[in-house]
Amino acid sequence: MTLPVSQELEEARLYEELRRTIDEFEEGEQRQKVLSRMVRQLRFAKWRKDRMRKVDAYCQRIKPATLWVILATGALAPVLLFSMFIWVSLWVE
Repeated sequence: MTLPVSQELEEARLYEELRRTIDEFEEGEQRQKVLSRMVRQLRFAKWRKDRMRKVDAYCQRIKPATLWVILATGALAPVLLFSMFIWVSLWVE
């Protein structure tokens, strides 16, 4: 999981880069392209921060039994799929 401090540092870095970009380019099409790209990056960083906050909250609430069920399901899924493949292969022949 990512730490909230690193997320805040990344967001601060993006804002600083946006400020430098605004100062660097004069009015025009190039400036608009760069600014729109930076705004998209900032929106994505904010979305990711909100999303990771929800994932972290879920991971804090999860019980050990639920975790074991998730792990067992993930471990048994390939076995089940392979068995189904064998059964279908035998049935088609």
